[in-house]
Amino acid sequence: MKKYLIIASAIIVIILIFVFSGIGGTSRQIPTAKATRGELVVSLSENGRLAAKRSMSVSSPRVRGNLQIMKLAKEGSLVEEGDFLVQFDPTEQETRLRDAEAELKIAEANLRKARAQYDMDIMQLELELKKAERSYSEKLSEAPIIRKEAEMERELAELKYTSQQNSLLADIDKMEVEVGKAKDKKESATRDLKKMTLTAPIPGLVVYLETWKGGTREKVQEGDIPWSGQALINLPDMSTMIVKTTVSEVDVSKISLDQKVEITLDAIPGPVFTGLVTDIGTLAHSKERGSQINVFDVEVQLDSSDERLKPGMSAKADIIIDILDEVISVPIEAVFERDDTTVVYTKSGKKIPVALGARNDEAVIITSGLEEGDDIALIDPTRKAEDIEIESMDKKPQRKQKQGSSTTTTVIIGG
Repeated sequence: MKKYLIIASAIIVIILIFVFSGIGGTSRQIPTAKATRGELVVSLSENGRLAAKRSMSVSSPRVRGNLQIMKLAKEGSLVEEGDFLVQFDPTEQETRLRDAEAELKIAEANLRKARAQYDMDIMQLELELKKAERSYSEKLSEAPIIRKEAEMERELAELKYTSQQNSLLADIDKMEVEVGKAKDKKESATRDLKKMTLTAPIPGLVVYLETWKGGTREKVQEGDIPWSGQALINLPDMSTMIVKTTVSEVDVSKISLDQKVEITLDAIPGPVFTGLVTDIGTLAHSKERGSQINVFDVEVQLDSSDERLKPGMSAKADIIIDILDEVISVPIEAVFERDDTTVVYTKSGKKIPVALGARNDEAVIITSGLEEGDDIALIDPTRKAEDIEIESMDKKPQRKQKQGSSTTTTVIIGG
């Protein structure tokens, strides 16, 4: 029994040592920060997607007959204006061109024949007319009846000349019309043949479009048989990129044209791209189907291009709302609500009431209660660790969510 008492006493001593030494978790490192003076940038942060400011779709040509894709420019490749994009099977168009050329040759031969016939027949008619006129002149001194017959023969020769000449000229006109039709047909066939090769109308990135194939949507590929006028390739001009995003109707009054914007991309961590607000929608619409939140479309144009930027990339646009100089600010994690009072804590647990100014995700302005350089705790040192964790989880969505649609971001410069 004595042995068990000794063991129990030892356990109690160990527990007391844990409690008073802080090993049990009551003592912990308190993270701190300083109240800094400097420039605070207030921005409205919105998510969006990259897109090209200028983009064109390239469609299959509107021609008679079937079209089959034989060759495509590589998807993702950059092309210049006039570069190759799509080659269709030209067999039908080549056949039509050969037929049109043959028809044109026949029509031209018929026209030459009609003109030659005209020249020959006109010479014969002129000869007959001259004979009739000469006969009439010779018979002017003859008996009236003979003179009358000669006059009638001359008039008949004149009528025959005029009638046949008009008929021959009509034949020539008809042949000329046939030649014109044949030329038009040849030119049409030539144009259709040229349409079998599509080139880039603008510089851009080759992006294959999707089409229905057997009940599913798939990207176009070699061997496909598209219909006339079907869009095949989208060609975004990568020289000027924009971010398409939306802003809540509550915040849209804060946005104006030419407002500065900082853009970051999930796909390209690190660099911050800059741009300007270039377009603000005039009509609000629902953010999502069934949503009660109304938003306005906003476009941000990047100041420069970068070969790493691709249409469709997720982007975060921080629209600069205000820049406040020479203000004292602290990390927003250091501010707490206690008994309807806004406070910060020192590392030792002293509570300091403070008044707040502008804020966003990272920092908040302290208008009274702190001086530059004051050390403050980033957690409530008077609370248990598990309570702090729960409080932190509760605070984060409240800071990040604003009016149900947007968040704000702060950058501290200087200090």
